This record gives sequence, structure tokens and C-alpha cells, in this order.
Amino acid sequence: MIKYLLILFVGALFSNQVKLPFNNNSVVIYKGSHPAHNWEGVNSNIKGGIICEKEECIIQVIVPLESFDSGSSGRDSNMLFSTESHKYPYVKYYSDSFLMRSIKKQGSIELSGYMEFHGITERITTQININYQDSILLGKTSFSISLDDYEVERPQLLFVPISDQINLECSLYCDNIFSKLK
Repeated sequence: MIKYLLILFVGALFSNQVKLPFNNNSVVIYKGSHPAHNWEGVNSNIKGGIICEKEECIIQVIVPLESFDSGSSGRDSNMLFSTESHKYPYVKYYSDSFLMRSIKKQGSIELSGYMEFHGITERITTQININYQDSILLGKTSFSISLDDYEVERPQLLFVPISDQINLECSLYCDNIFSKLK
């Protein structure tokens, strides 16, 4: 057992992998609607980051459902019940690989990957806008998902279900990016 741990440790020491974790300013917002009203839920408990090896990178985002706050405990409780968060506690996104040079400059890049939600994995393609302030990278994107695609039973208010479309906005920040990406 110690031999295997030593091999893993030595391998990690000589790996060319660079990890750029998201900082505490990162946020994911979901927006939903119903004929009676619209709402949004905010989550700043974002795990993951940008992982690069040589010139290839991926983005990994993991968001616990229980950390979304819509400002209404009843609505949040209904969301957790409808999404069966006890069985599927996270929303996860894993991008396809992309070239490191794509994130070294400001601008927009198209990124494809997979989102796992409610036990179902769907392909997602979105535009990410990359901006820098000093050495902090900000990646912003927005896209919509269908609750039906993820087999989420839509809650009802006054016998009318909420909209099938949920809009997501993501603002993901990484610190000290230029010192880590050479």
C-alpha cells in the first residue's frame, strides 16, 4: 500500500498538470418562471476549476443543489424535492478539452461538454466570454436547459406547472492565472 502511495506522490510531483480552482466570487444562478411570477436561485458554493495538462485544458464545475437560495425556503424545499436531491445531490459539468491559448486572451470561445443533472447526462454547447482583471480570469456564460430533458417533474402552483425552461447564468473566477499558466 505504501508503495502505491509513493508512486502516486512521485507521479504527481512530475506531472505537468496545472489546476486553477474557482474562487469564492464564482456563482451559478438559475432562473425559472410561472404565469404567477418569476424567480431566481443563487449558489456560490461552486467546486471545480480549469485543469490543464500541457496545452490541453478542461473545465469541471460541481454545484450542490442544497446550496441554491431563491429567497424562499418553501420554493427551495420544493426544488430539492422535485430534483430528488437526496439521490442526485449535485449538478456537474465537464467540458471537452480545449487549447490553453483559448483562455489566455480575452474574448468569446465556444465550449462543448456534458452536464449531469438528476441522474441524466446531456451534451451542452455554450459561448463563454473570457475577461481579465489583473491576474483574475472571469468566464461568463448563460444557457437554458429543459427540465423534461432531465426527467424532472415540474412543480405546480395553482394546478399550473412551472416553465420547462430553466435559464442558467455562470460567472466563474480563477485567481493568479498568469503565474500558473506559462
